[in-house]
Amino acid sequence: MGNTEPVVKEISIDASISKVWEALTKKEQIAKWLMPSDDFELKAGATFNMMGESKGIKYPHICTIKEIVPEKKLSYTWAIKDKLSDTLVTYELEEQDGKTKLTLTHSGWDKVTLNKEGTTRDDYNNGWVQVIPGLKKFVESN
Repeated sequence: MGNTEPVVKEISIDASISKVWEALTKKEQIAKWLMPSDDFELKAGATFNMMGESKGIKYPHICTIKEIVPEKKLSYTWAIKDKLSDTLVTYELEEQDGKTKLTLTHSGWDKVTLNKEGTTRDDYNNGWVQVIPGLKKFVESN
């Protein structure tokens, strides 16, 4: 198996923590920068679904919220039906010089038992490089 280190991305967003938190936790906003989810509910233990697509291939994501610390931390499992077993995505927020520092950690690669082409740790490293700046742009322009 390849690299199993967590994917970690940090970015400074010129907005309040509460505004960034809303972008992470309101399904209407999540759809604008990540993927749409009809059943997202901000509740520990809640499972939700998102549909991603890349190069004409659909990726049905199944996630379960593991931890919520309002305006500080959100984590949920991240799996793709028939392609990737559970990993863990964690967003951590902290105030930094009047802005919000967001740290994304995508971990659990050492425990992955199902990992098909297009869903490797390196694929996600490359994907988050696109997604996190998209989140920043969304929050700062709304």
